[in-house]
Amino acid sequence: MTTVKILGICGSHRHNGATEYSVKEALKAAETVPGVTTEFVALAGKKLSHCVHCNYCLKNVANCCIKDDYQEIYEKFIEADAYIIGTPVYEMSATPLLQDFLSRVRPTHIVHPGLLANRVGGALSTGGTRNGGQEAANEVIRHFYACYEILPVGGPGGNYTGACVWSQDRMAEGAKEDTVGMERVVGLGRRVAEAALLMKAGREALTEQGITFEETDFWQEKSELANDGVIK
Repeated sequence: MTTVKILGICGSHRHNGATEYSVKEALKAAETVPGVTTEFVALAGKKLSHCVHCNYCLKNVANCCIKDDYQEIYEKFIEADAYIIGTPVYEMSATPLLQDFLSRVRPTHIVHPGLLANRVGGALSTGGTRNGGQEAANEVIRHFYACYEILPVGGPGGNYTGACVWSQDRMAEGAKEDTVGMERVVGLGRRVAEAALLMKAGREALTEQGITFEETDFWQEKSELANDGVIK
C-alpha cells in the first residue's frame, strides 16, 4: 500500500493563533485519507536567518552554511511527500519569518537536483478581514512551489489559490467561527492528501515498469561556473 507523509508548516510569528489552528485542521482532514500521516512544524520562536545569496551552496555543491534552526526543519521538509504551508497576512503577503525559511531552501536544487519535483503542496492564509490579502499571501507560497517543481493544488472547487480564512483578529477562535473558511481548509487538506497519494502511487507504478525520471545537471553546471569565478 502506498503511503505518504504530509508536512504542515505554520509561518506565523505567534503560537496558538488562527494560522496554527487552520494548518492543524487541514492536517486532520488529510489524515482521513487512507495511507496518509502528517507532521506539524511551527516557525514561531525559531531562529531563522534569510538567504544572503553568498553562493556558498553553488560553489561547494553543499547545503546552506548558515547554522540556525533551519537545518532541523529542512530535514523534515525533504523527508515529506507533500506540504501544507500556512501564513497570516502581513501587508498582503506572507510573514517575513516564513519567507526567511522559504529562501533557505535554495540549495536543494544544487545538492539534490529534482528531489522535490512532482511533490504536492497546498497553501492557506488567515487575515483579520474577509478580503484582507489572503489570496495574495497564498500566491507567495504557490510561487515557492513553482520554483521547486512542487505541484500546487487548490480545492475544493472555487478555492483556487488555497484556503482563505477570516480570523476576525480573534486568533484561533475567530478562525474556527469562519465556517466558509474552515470548509475550505478541510477541503484543501483532503485534496493535498489525495493528490500526493496519486502522484506517489503513479511514480511507484512507473518504476516497476522500468520508467524513471533523470535528475537534471543544470545546477551542477552552475556550480562549476561558480568555482571558476564566473558567478558572483
